[in-house]
Amino acid sequence: MENFLKNIKLASEKHTWTALPLDAWLRGVAVLVNALLVVGLARVLAGLTATILWGPSFLSGGATGIMTQGVAARDTGVVQRADVASIGAWHLFGRNEAPAPVAAPPMPVAVAPLNLRLVGVFFAERRADKALALIAEGTGVERGYRIGEALPGGARLEQVQRDRVIVSRGNQQEVLNLPRLEETQRAPTVEGLPPAEPIIEPPAEPAQPEIPQEQPSSSREPQLIDATAVAARLRGAAGPQALEDIAFASPYVQEGRFLGFRLRPGRDRQLLQQIGLTSGDVITEVNGHRLDGPMRGLASLRELQHADQIKVRVLRNGAEIPLAFSLGRPAAVR
Repeated sequence: MENFLKNIKLASEKHTWTALPLDAWLRGVAVLVNALLVVGLARVLAGLTATILWGPSFLSGGATGIMTQGVAARDTGVVQRADVASIGAWHLFGRNEAPAPVAAPPMPVAVAPLNLRLVGVFFAERRADKALALIAEGTGVERGYRIGEALPGGARLEQVQRDRVIVSRGNQQEVLNLPRLEETQRAPTVEGLPPAEPIIEPPAEPAQPEIPQEQPSSSREPQLIDATAVAARLRGAAGPQALEDIAFASPYVQEGRFLGFRLRPGRDRQLLQQIGLTSGDVITEVNGHRLDGPMRGLASLRELQHADQIKVRVLRNGAEIPLAFSLGRPAAVR
């Protein structure tokens, strides 16, 4: 009996956990920890998957909510779909930026609806800033305007080109075209005024004066004309349009050659006759200087502002006539 009890005691000591070696304990603990980590990771992944598919509210209900939704879905046969809108709002692949707006091309310059009429231009390539445009309002008398000056109707002269001018009214630019020769011939004339003439004359016809040969200024004594009263009136007037009281001048070109300025009666038709000139006369020379270009003519007119005498040559009926105008002594500038 005593031996039997000893055998039982030895057997129980052999099968006790405390009798296990240390490495066996470490292996058991490692297996247990790994199992717990796998379970925890599986739970986290399950929660993340449920959040992506059904939203955060899916997990707020707990296990009871999950079971209830599962039973309800199974009973009704309705499958809950993923919230695609919320997933798309995350922009997992970046944002789709809208393309930058393309600037619209500038609108073409429209034909001016203003009641303005372009009669002629004084234009030179090298002195475009000194260009002058003859513009009339409706069927009225034309006046000379330079770039930047105000026009009738609230417009402003912006550019002067060979056959047109650009004007601005408000924030819109508009164009005034120089009328063609055939349009000028068909246009009705203002009562008491001759029709406006284009800047370029047609080739020589029987009614047109012939191109004169340049003659020395001393070949014929000029006819002396007393223009003192007219000069005093012009000197007392203000503004660059003072000469328009006497005559309107337009460039005269024949066979591609600039000959001078053709005159037409101005606002006061009597003044042109008082100084011995007639409508259609072409001024070809001023104080010995041939007018071989529009800008040369304008420069000569500015030099004569304070002169007491003017000598000109006038083309009339195919012949040049020398004239001398006595202007009187201008008042001294104080």
